[in-house]
Amino acid sequence: MNIIGIDVSQGKSHATLISKEAEKVTFKFEHNKSGFQILNSYIKSDTVIIFETTGVYSAQLTAYLKSKKVRFYELNPLEAKLRMASLRRNKTDKNDSFKLALLGATQLSEIKNHCNKQSTSPYDSLRILSLRYRQLIKCRTRIINFLRSGLEITFPELNQIFKNAYAVLALQMFRMYCHPDFLVGLTLKEMTNRVYQAVNKRIHKDVIQNYCAQVWLTAKNSYPAVPADSLEVEIISEYCDEIENYNKEIAYIQNKLIKTAASLDNFKFISSIPGAGQLNSALLLGFAGDISRFDNYKQLNVFLGLDLNRYQSGKYLKNDTINRRGSSQGRVVETDMIRSMLRNQGRIQNHLINYYYKLKKPPFNKHDKVALIACANHLNRTIINLVHTHQFYNYSKAIH
Repeated sequence: MNIIGIDVSQGKSHATLISKEAEKVTFKFEHNKSGFQILNSYIKSDTVIIFETTGVYSAQLTAYLKSKKVRFYELNPLEAKLRMASLRRNKTDKNDSFKLALLGATQLSEIKNHCNKQSTSPYDSLRILSLRYRQLIKCRTRIINFLRSGLEITFPELNQIFKNAYAVLALQMFRMYCHPDFLVGLTLKEMTNRVYQAVNKRIHKDVIQNYCAQVWLTAKNSYPAVPADSLEVEIISEYCDEIENYNKEIAYIQNKLIKTAASLDNFKFISSIPGAGQLNSALLLGFAGDISRFDNYKQLNVFLGLDLNRYQSGKYLKNDTINRRGSSQGRVVETDMIRSMLRNQGRIQNHLINYYYKLKKPPFNKHDKVALIACANHLNRTIINLVHTHQFYNYSKAIH
């Protein structure tokens, strides 16, 4: 068997071939057609290629090897670092490629069990959509922060009245009345009617009137830092337009995520857990891939970085913490799931809600984040059980 270790970097890679005869050959190639032809000249029918996952930099290499049906393994960078660690520090691209090839020659059976499994469609599509969704949320949050900073100058009380700055009613109010001078000589009824005509008619008029009353009253005592004809007012309107555009794109990605995931049995089982939600279930599959590949919930915990990190030396015993070395985005999705369950506890039956409040009461008295992580652990147990047994959630069968 020939082993090729590849150290991937931006646009190019260093590779080392260890042949059956223990011959060592080093070469470089770029990530383009001519570069991959160089790599192909070293590949034989029994060749195995090993490299670290480096995000977008290794994507071209992965796509090429898949198209050529070459046997390859992508290692998690952290695991590769631990396996290649030595007392002497000698890090170069050439040396790293040799160490990766050496891993294949000496630890191939272990690498098979621990390497990143290659997901297939529709999980590939789910992953791309999930990443896009998170990108859009971050972009919208950035613009919201700019918007709130602007409102602190023109009409700071609006930041306290509207908690969700991306809501339809909030955006329209910011556009129309982002400065208290715009309300001078305006009655509450006139203000309510204007806003009602401008926003979606699905918003009840009583809700609009309630918010208008708060804005109308606080405007009398507000003291802005800039006049009503300031350029800041125009910029705030532009921020509102940007946020509205992000809202539309986020809604489109959400629908596409759920539609893509709906064809998967795993999605149906996970979303059957009350409070989990279709969006969070789709996002979890996007970041974690095919859940059925995990033999037990502990493996899923490790993948998400929820496994405990224990440290004891002599008389010193450190408090248990989670490793945080797995998918941070997957962890966020699971904590969002637990939060959603807690918000909807009045209309759903869920054993995870019971467990959360059990941990909050004596003799446990756990902090909120500790209880959330413990619930996420139980959530993974539930998910693995439902996926492996092909069952939908049943509260009466759950452990309380």
